[in-house]
Amino acid sequence: MKKLNDQIIRITRVIRITRALNHPIRIQILYYLNDHQKSSVNNLVKQFDVSQPAISRHLRILEEAKLVKSERVKQEKYYSLADNHIIKILDVLRQHVKE
Repeated sequence: MKKLNDQIIRITRVIRITRALNHPIRIQILYYLNDHQKSSVNNLVKQFDVSQPAISRHLRILEEAKLVKSERVKQEKYYSLADNHIIKILDVLRQHVKE
């Protein structure tokens, strides 16, 4: 029974991750954070020319999927990749689409 519960937990996490990747802005945010290590919400708003509420919503979805993490420095919140695995996965997907 424990093995089945562990499988369900893993599958649920995979579903959460794939849903988080289901928007081009979120994928662009992940690549941007990979290239720049971390970024504030305001910087991402300028970078992607998207409203602050929209960027915050995208970041919340990515954070809930454990793809990004945040830290508060004074009154600014900075986001970074939780780890690089997601970039490797996205790169494999990009390569697959090219073939």
